[in-house]
Amino acid sequence: MFLQEKFFMYRITLEWIEEGGTRSQTISDADNTKEVGKILIGRDENQCDIALPKSEKTVSRLHVEIFYDSHRKGWFLKNLTGNRPSPNPVVVDGKMIILEEVLLSIGTVFKLGRIALKVTDIEIIQSKYGVKCQNCMRQIPYDYIGDFCPYCGYALQANETNYLPPQKELPPEN
Repeated sequence: MFLQEKFFMYRITLEWIEEGGTRSQTISDADNTKEVGKILIGRDENQCDIALPKSEKTVSRLHVEIFYDSHRKGWFLKNLTGNRPSPNPVVVDGKMIILEEVLLSIGTVFKLGRIALKVTDIEIIQSKYGVKCQNCMRQIPYDYIGDFCPYCGYALQANETNYLPPQKELPPEN
């Protein structure tokens, strides 16, 4: 895992029609997903974070994953059936996806078989502070990891650094 990935929080909301009613699910980094950093969607409730109806045979048991890529700074969808001899396509905003990873945004619609899911909200909260200097005990932006404390010059090495959880608001200085 890329070190800076520890210092953002996310929340994504998907909406779809199931059995005549609208369903919606919000997943955040605070939720225990089946695989860390991924949201898995399909029919198998044991493998998936969002389990679609078992009766919907046009959806694979494990069909897609949604993940945040910090290098490309965005949410992406990947078809997990793409390498099979007979893959189940995913249609994203009208384009069939087999092997590609597709950037998601608010309003993106993707179809798994006959079920269309829409991204209704995406929130990414970047932390202002990521480490605590062991020498002066000040909270330092995560950009300084592996560098030196801008206040006292102490080396902020990963094995000695206390990582702080992401926060929406700036914490008080000591």
